[in-house]
Amino acid sequence: MKAFLSSSGAAALMLLLLLLAARAPPAESVRCHPLHLLPCFGAIFYARPPSSQCCAKLREQQPCFCQYKRDPLLASYANSRNGRRVATTCGVPDARC
Repeated sequence: MKAFLSSSGAAALMLLLLLLAARAPPAESVRCHPLHLLPCFGAIFYARPPSSQCCAKLREQQPCFCQYKRDPLLASYANSRNGRRVATTCGVPDARC
């Protein structure tokens, strides 16, 4: 009986699967939703000091910052003086988009 794949075909298939696995997002990827940043509301809108919960959410949502900065409804908040101050206070670097 013939083998299903030749050894070179099997190697090519393995390489393809490895490449696809490397591109796949992690199982626990971040869900980008601005409502996750509600703990930062007072800090961004009223210049209050950010809470530890706010800083944790900022770090969690960091992969989403470029998306927020491009959104016409969110850009003015994401790029605001208070938004940058809160990120700096929390030790979250500015997103380079």
